[in-house]
Amino acid sequence: MKFAIAPLVSTAILAASASAAIVQVQVNVENLAASNGVALSPLTVAFHGGTFDAFDSGAIAQTGTRNIAESGNGTAFLSSFAAAQPDGVSGVITATTLPFGPGIYLPGGSGSRIFTLDTSNNKFFSYGCMVVPSNDRFLGNDSATAVRIFDDNGNFVAPTLTLRGRNIWDAGSEVDAPFGAAFLAGQNGGAHVDQNGLISFSSDFSPYANLLTAAGYNFTDLPSADGGIARISFSIVPSPSVASIGGIALAAAGLRRRR
Repeated sequence: MKFAIAPLVSTAILAASASAAIVQVQVNVENLAASNGVALSPLTVAFHGGTFDAFDSGAIAQTGTRNIAESGNGTAFLSSFAAAQPDGVSGVITATTLPFGPGIYLPGGSGSRIFTLDTSNNKFFSYGCMVVPSNDRFLGNDSATAVRIFDDNGNFVAPTLTLRGRNIWDAGSEVDAPFGAAFLAGQNGGAHVDQNGLISFSSDFSPYANLLTAAGYNFTDLPSADGGIARISFSIVPSPSVASIGGIALAAAGLRRRR
């Protein structure tokens, strides 16, 4: 019996790993912009089965995406997601390092949040945040299956997303101008002039160049097409139960060596 402890524990670890369908994943968000560059609203995220299509390039921005693009508000996005994906997981990740206001990511800011996911039902990741100062610029994925977190066997395959200026979208819903631009000092972000356009890529922030931001710095470091804007990364949070079993296994192995 004294030699059977380690093999039995090892078997338990394998069984736990094979049967585990619920996994905790930490999502990390970083603003990569230069010191006087763009800021990012809190990141609205959703994990799903691969059928939730938030928006499409060349289409009219619907309410959920438009609200994120114009004000950074993900409430409508989350509501539509909950209705379309009852078994989905969603939430908002705010900045905790260099935050401004309600969790806005200033240049160099970061934040993270842990989500409990089902490896079968939550294989894919969708996200959205406003890029400011702007009237309706945002980051997001226009393909439901663009970002895979788990493969069909439940293996963790999440990539690290490095988003650049060329990845910034223009919602096409507001005319680009200082008037009504969010994050500019003295402007009312709720005011705007309708553009009635379509979603397209745009890294041109010249309408807001050198203007004073709400955070107190002048917007002088405009994004370039290749310049870093944001990084989104993922990591598995070890299960306490498996970690404790692993501790028992190590202790048992040590006991066996001593004997």
